[in-house]
Amino acid sequence: MTKSAQLLGTLMLLLTMTACIGIEKYGSADYYDHLVPEEIEVIMPPNAPYISEQFRYDGEKIHQGIDIWGKRGTPVLAAAPGKVSKSFYEPAYGHRIVIDHGLAPNGERLFTVYKHLDQRLAQEGEAVARGQQIATMGDTGALGMLVHLHFETMRWSRTKGEIYYDPHLVWMDGVGRVTCFETGKRYADEPFRTTYPVRCK
Repeated sequence: MTKSAQLLGTLMLLLTMTACIGIEKYGSADYYDHLVPEEIEVIMPPNAPYISEQFRYDGEKIHQGIDIWGKRGTPVLAAAPGKVSKSFYEPAYGHRIVIDHGLAPNGERLFTVYKHLDQRLAQEGEAVARGQQIATMGDTGALGMLVHLHFETMRWSRTKGEIYYDPHLVWMDGVGRVTCFETGKRYADEPFRTTYPVRCK
């Protein structure tokens, strides 16, 4: 076997191991796609797992949430209090949990969505608290590829249906200010604000 073949084999093995186990990286976020018209300045706490892909909704290249890297089994947390409206598996996005956070003042219903989970720990109909572990991070579903959490924020109304919006708009500490959940800290439930859906180190 030639040296180049050995190097290629080693590289493929490392890539496979990375895909299976996951990547730990903290305190930073990837840039927005250049086609995104309204880029948000994102401020990451140094202990928050890395955001590998940002929200993008421009008609052609759509990414309806953010992707957060981590190792398989990393705790996935409820980003706000609510009730689990869906907890199921489907082929494209794998294990998924949807949490209903009630009505906004304008009558739209508010949801957070968690995809590519390894294990679902919260079941349909279950009430969950902010920061409660609801799942573990994985790579399930055909679109999973690397271990990560795909996290979405979504509004729903009878007239407009599902409206996905950038999760960076509703962090507890303000727009673009990623907010790690802290056990024992009191958080206001209104207006709707979220804490990071992955445990910070």
